[in-house]
Amino acid sequence: MAVSQPVNPPSWALQPTRCPICDTNEFDLPVYERNFEPGDLTGAVFSARRLPDRLHYRMVRCGHCGLLRSDPILTGAELARLYGESTVTYEAEAEFARATYRAALERALPLVSGRERLLEIGCGSGFFLREAQRLGFREACGVEPSAHAIAHAPIELRAAIRPGLYTAETFPAASVDVVCGFQVLDHAPDPAALLTAAHEDLRPGGVALFINHDCGAWSARLLGEASPIVDVEHTVLFDKRTVARLFEKCGFRVHEVFSVRNTYPLRYWLRMAPVPRALKALLLRVAESGLGRIPVTLRAGNLGIIACKATVHG
Repeated sequence: MAVSQPVNPPSWALQPTRCPICDTNEFDLPVYERNFEPGDLTGAVFSARRLPDRLHYRMVRCGHCGLLRSDPILTGAELARLYGESTVTYEAEAEFARATYRAALERALPLVSGRERLLEIGCGSGFFLREAQRLGFREACGVEPSAHAIAHAPIELRAAIRPGLYTAETFPAASVDVVCGFQVLDHAPDPAALLTAAHEDLRPGGVALFINHDCGAWSARLLGEASPIVDVEHTVLFDKRTVARLFEKCGFRVHEVFSVRNTYPLRYWLRMAPVPRALKALLLRVAESGLGRIPVTLRAGNLGIIACKATVHG
């Protein structure tokens, strides 16, 4: 007797994706199959820096440009809802992330012609916006979908954070000197649309700075499907070549793509390690001692890109 398959609720509809570089799906090669069911997805699953749970969509690789992406994915409305319900889970690591992102911005500053406004896409609780102010930006503003994250921002910064997902309508064109996004580009359901909007929002001579996962890093290649970056939050995974190609397609002149060194307490690296749960529980108990607070610097598989607004878009 055949068993009827459950029908997905309307809010859980999946939509096909296209390679954002080649703008087609005709070259798709299957890589991984989807490994979750509708009830597995909650706001907690879409919380930044959560404990890895290894849920992911079906993933394909474009046989033409090599880009790795999820297909199909949740609709934009459903993603907005889940990110809106997500919570802040990274308070202990924020000071370390802030130092990493500040160093990247300092690397980009020689290209910046003005410091009137910096925009951070996916700014979370706004911990980096203060660093931008300290580096001389008159206005540092952000866009963030998580209501919980905005509520955890310092009172004096909350008015500078716009709730929701970033779109072409969020800011006026040519009104920003620097646009940055840290671990957000690979979450975007349409990264080409996000970068096109960022290009339009930048003033002439404006600079884009993004940091995201590098699926070409040795750790990602070695671990394959077990890598923490193969995750339901990640709709696209870039390497250094494909991220540069997408920025160029969206009108940017790429200045450099570089490997990022991250410093976090040992307990954070143990939390993110792709090891069996029983072993991880043991390691995390050990990390509760003073050892867990020791800062450790690694090239953990992240890349940064600095790009300038080209004079002619296209």
